[in-house]
Amino acid sequence: MAARAYTIKGLNRALRQLPKEAAGQLRDASVVIASRVADDARSRAVRGSGAAHLVAPSIKATRDRVPAVRQGSSRKLPPRHGRARGKGRQTIGDLTFGAEFGGGARSSTRQFLPWRGSSAAAGYFLYPAVRDNAAATGEAYSAALDAALQAI
Repeated sequence: MAARAYTIKGLNRALRQLPKEAAGQLRDASVVIASRVADDARSRAVRGSGAAHLVAPSIKATRDRVPAVRQGSSRKLPPRHGRARGKGRQTIGDLTFGAEFGGGARSSTRQFLPWRGSSAAAGYFLYPAVRDNAAATGEAYSAALDAALQAI
């Protein structure tokens, strides 16, 4: 028996065809699953550097067909942190990638922790939380998908 390969594009196409009630049930389960990862990432960010500490409140689970976590916002930084950039102060979203991945190669990114590279050790709070929770997230989402399909 040959193994079947599935793609994200194929999964999204199949999930769009779910009945409304099953899709809603799957979205409800996805936000619960993603909340675990978001809580872990938020707690790591609070313990992290100054920039990560500012980004931490913006890490939230979103209600989607698959477990999804978002970070960053358009909220302005406190006055002592935000230098003027054009017409207004910097936002939390301006710090998000530097806080997560680090910097240091350019003078404009030296306020962040050192860059860890693009290997499996990349990231400071969200990516490690995703990696550490991957097995539990996969199992929980698989069970939620099975339950949604059984409801059809």
